[in-house]
Amino acid sequence: MLNTNNKQMKDDNFQVQVKTGDDSIEVIFNGQLTINYIQKIKDSVAQQIDFSKDMVVVVDNPDNLDITFLQLLQSLKKTAGLNKRQFSVNSKLPSELESLVSNSGFSDLLNSNPVNN
Repeated sequence: MLNTNNKQMKDDNFQVQVKTGDDSIEVIFNGQLTINYIQKIKDSVAQQIDFSKDMVVVVDNPDNLDITFLQLLQSLKKTAGLNKRQFSVNSKLPSELESLVSNSGFSDLLNSNPVNN
């Protein structure tokens, strides 16, 4: 169950929202999830997440995304695993971004069920 410990980083171009529950953390991404903003997105994530709880990532109908964002998600997944935490991703993508993700080989990452690495 998620509580009201919500943190949010909003830029004109992207949004990172973190909702902390008793035993999990939900991280919601939307907007421009691209190389132009990836450093700010990464900094926002680093400030808000400590990997002390299981993580659910939601990619919520972004305007755009690219390989740099997918690499960030892969890094989050690996770090969660190293901390013995479960990690899952739920994504709602426009069809053109679904194709991009599929063609880049990351479709398993964005449609993942909880895993314990």
